[in-house]
Amino acid sequence: MLLLDITTFDPKNTTELFKRWEKVESMDFPKGLKVINQWFDAGGGRVITLFDVETVKDYLAYNLPFTDLCQIDVFPVIEADDVKKSIIYRMEKLSYLEIGQYKN
Repeated sequence: MLLLDITTFDPKNTTELFKRWEKVESMDFPKGLKVINQWFDAGGGRVITLFDVETVKDYLAYNLPFTDLCQIDVFPVIEADDVKKSIIYRMEKLSYLEIGQYKN
């Protein structure tokens, strides 16, 4: 499951956040968690991270050390191609059902 995490923090907490981040990064990640990429807001105060996780528990294990210093918003996300395929499949199913109704 892909999770998009937007972490917002007060710039005065930057030093403490980086200390904790280095500590967390030096430890073993939960087995079911992979950080795909991270981006820093050029204006400061935000980090955007894309995770691939097996369970939400794996995600929580990684983020718990930061929750007292920042606000974390997390969203499950789906790749655009997967959404497109799903919509096409559902539209085809609906079209089939509508045609089947008219034949009866």
